[in-house]
Amino acid sequence: GGSCYDETMCKHDTPNGEVDVECPDRIRFIWEKLQLAGVTQRCVVLGGSKAEDKHLKLVHTKKHVNFVKSISTKQKDSRRNRIASVLDSIYLNGGSSEAAYLAAGSVVNVAEKVAEGELDCGFAIVRPPGHHAEADEAMGFCLFNNVAVAASYLLNERPDLDVKKILIVDWDIHHGNGTQKMFWKDPRVLIFSVHRFKVAGNAYVARYDHGSFYPAGDDGDYNMVGEGPGKGFNINVPWEQGGCGDADYLAAWDHILIPVTKEFNPDIILLSAGFDAAIGDPLGGCCVTPDGYSVMLKKLMEFAQGKIVLALEGGYNLESLAKSSLACVQVLLEEKGIQCSSGAYPLESTRRVVRAENRELRYNVFADSDTLMTSNENLKNLSADKNPADAILHEVEELKSLWAARDGELEARRKELKAKKMELETWLMLVGAREDEFRGLRAKVESLMRERDEAVAKAECLDKELQEERPRRRLENEEMDMDSEDEDMDMDSEELEHDLKTMSREFKKDINLVFEKFKKDNELFIGELKKERELAITAAVITTRYQVCREWKSQGTLSLELKFAAEVYHKLPLFD
Repeated sequence: GGSCYDETMCKHDTPNGEVDVECPDRIRFIWEKLQLAGVTQRCVVLGGSKAEDKHLKLVHTKKHVNFVKSISTKQKDSRRNRIASVLDSIYLNGGSSEAAYLAAGSVVNVAEKVAEGELDCGFAIVRPPGHHAEADEAMGFCLFNNVAVAASYLLNERPDLDVKKILIVDWDIHHGNGTQKMFWKDPRVLIFSVHRFKVAGNAYVARYDHGSFYPAGDDGDYNMVGEGPGKGFNINVPWEQGGCGDADYLAAWDHILIPVTKEFNPDIILLSAGFDAAIGDPLGGCCVTPDGYSVMLKKLMEFAQGKIVLALEGGYNLESLAKSSLACVQVLLEEKGIQCSSGAYPLESTRRVVRAENRELRYNVFADSDTLMTSNENLKNLSADKNPADAILHEVEELKSLWAARDGELEARRKELKAKKMELETWLMLVGAREDEFRGLRAKVESLMRERDEAVAKAECLDKELQEERPRRRLENEEMDMDSEDEDMDMDSEELEHDLKTMSREFKKDINLVFEKFKKDNELFIGELKKERELAITAAVITTRYQVCREWKSQGTLSLELKFAAEVYHKLPLFD
């Protein structure tokens, strides 16, 4: 067997990181669970494959294919949220286009390899899901109808594979409206969908589903069996209430799907594997166990030589989703021992639905089939064969199922309220930040207004100064005009001034010569006086020292040095 996973499909997310049940962690949890269990080492692991436009256009309009292709381009950034808001349960971001192409292409790739015999079976772990997407409309988290694209590709593009009949089983809790419409008139594709449903005017049903369940409308009713050549090749099993568990699904398998599959004898089975009927799912409100899913899958593997491809659809309780996916992969790898139901009986509403479905099938398709009639009779006799204790146990099981469903709904509500609380706290933080920003802007505006007032006052002051300056400038201009008139009168005196300046220069020259001679004579005289003064000072000093020496001599204490000095002294020319 094989499995397909590509982390790139996690790029498809809410545009602003809001909490949503259809989140990237859905496929991450499945892949991590498979890795921890070691099953990825025992099967062929495939990466993602992008779908080709020509294959998408087998079931989708050209306009819709172009819409999905362009929705993540930069040109659509400003309009993407507005576009998503007018669609039904759709969010979009920059990674949506690539993820949608990978989801559809990966299911096609796995289905092709199984049909070729390269793989015995496979599980395409993909998102966004696909079974709600219609030919020209994205809805219910779905952009392209992945399983429908794969089925149409095998039938129309690969005649060499000799795939002439395909069984599509949709066990997602929501009706696969898109898949049903795409093969409404095609007898080559038998569609079997088991889901919760709307039944108007039924008080018993209104007590549980309040008259509707997504996607609502009448498309999922049991009397919607196809049209023209495809009449009888569309089978809906519409649950009337929540709380359905393993016993209810196995009743639908044993009394409807298995007999029909024997008659149809498909060449390959494609399974829209939504796990939102699992225990604790916030949207499904049912209580199918991982063992229940594994038994349903094992029963289908008895057909089409085991050529079966699972493509992930819904499933929003991450733990139940991962456990149920692991149980199914272990069945594909024939590693899991099948544990049958605990002996619980199906709900009374389930028996009603199965009987109504069998009548519809006998009238429209298998009129000559004894298999359906026998299974219907067996179902009728289920309650007749029970003893009182069994009846009490049955009621207890019904109550437990309803209780589990209510627990799931309450848990979903709690999570929703928690998400709303977190969202409200985030908004309050944003409001506080905006208030701070507003206060800052207001202070900035006030500062700018003050600067403006100061600039206006300065401008008024400058204007006043200019007004005062104008008369003074006028007087200065008049004085300059008068000065220019006097210039002509001054021209006549220029020659006289020139002569005077010449005489003055000659006189100054003579005076300078006399002054220089006087200066030199004075300097010589001063120099002589300085020499005489120095000689006088020297003489006085020598005389004083001589007297001291004479006194030392009379005392007989004069040293040889002083004797020498005295000799020098007597030889000085001053005393000659």
